[in-house]
Amino acid sequence: MFGFGCKGDKQSIFGCKAVLSKKQQSIADREVELMLLAKDLVREQGFGNLTMDRLTAASSYSKGTIYNHFCSKEDVVLALCIHSLKSEALLFARSGEFEGNSREKIVALHVAYRVYARMETVLSTCAIMAKSPWVLEKASSARVAEMNQLEEIVIEQADLLVNQAVEAGDLKFSSGVGSDAIVFANWSIAFGSNALSQNASNSHCIKRLQDPYSVLHNANMILDGLNWQPLSTDWDYRKTWRRVEQELFSEEVAYLESVGR
Repeated sequence: MFGFGCKGDKQSIFGCKAVLSKKQQSIADREVELMLLAKDLVREQGFGNLTMDRLTAASSYSKGTIYNHFCSKEDVVLALCIHSLKSEALLFARSGEFEGNSREKIVALHVAYRVYARMETVLSTCAIMAKSPWVLEKASSARVAEMNQLEEIVIEQADLLVNQAVEAGDLKFSSGVGSDAIVFANWSIAFGSNALSQNASNSHCIKRLQDPYSVLHNANMILDGLNWQPLSTDWDYRKTWRRVEQELFSEEVAYLESVGR
């Protein structure tokens, strides 16, 4: 379903490019190195404290060399956001391999996003950062275009999944509620639920939750409200959630358990 393969115009955006020359590979490797350093800085100090000076100090390169890769700190932020969305997309692609009904496939997407949010507690919130005017105004036009294209690919595939549910008779569009609204509702509930559970754990509203399936519960409220069949009263989606974790993300879940996340 989420076929992020290296075909046609998707090649460059997912990094599946032609063989690079030795010099090009060296430049690409250096950019990856700088991205990893920036990622560590954001984890330790947050996006607000990321500066070109701090990135230079953390690296073995001159500020001029770093500016050859990124035109501003906002460009670094957007590069991290692109990296984050690509990583999410790879997990979404894996969720498309899950065998089940149309609603189970949507649940599989929620599992994929939950796994990513637990793996990348800071970068998983990039969606808001990437659309901030202060980032878009100072980031390079090439990176802004890449981010927009990547988003379009992800949304296009999500639309396809919703439309297949309609074709299967599991879901019906209503007046004013089409694929665009349904995809946005699911993204909103997934982003909000995970961002709050990961970053507001000291909140009384979060601390009092005892159900480990709270994200699934929120998704079910949306999906039941859309009358997406089978309803949660007729299907054990906790079992579906566990199946997705076991069949598609067992290594990631094992790692998260080993580090106490």
